[in-house]
Amino acid sequence: MELILNYWVEFLFTTITTLLIYMFKQYVGLKSGIKALLNNEIIRIYELYSELGYCPSYIKENIEEIYNSYHKLGGDGMITTMVE
Repeated sequence: MELILNYWVEFLFTTITTLLIYMFKQYVGLKSGIKALLNNEIIRIYELYSELGYCPSYIKENIEEIYNSYHKLGGDGMITTMVE
């Protein structure tokens, strides 16, 4: 009986650990992907409105929201300079 109990405890521990590692890898991948998309969007908007020579206020608000999300995900200083 004790042998069976030990087997199931080990099996459950291994399964839960494997599942947690898988979920963590998925989280890291999603975080990196979202950060890359936000980075790309800020650069795209920056280049577009730099060429035009002006930026409407609603776009500035949108960039600020995008940048705040990007920064919370650990964004770098290059984008900070662009946003400023």
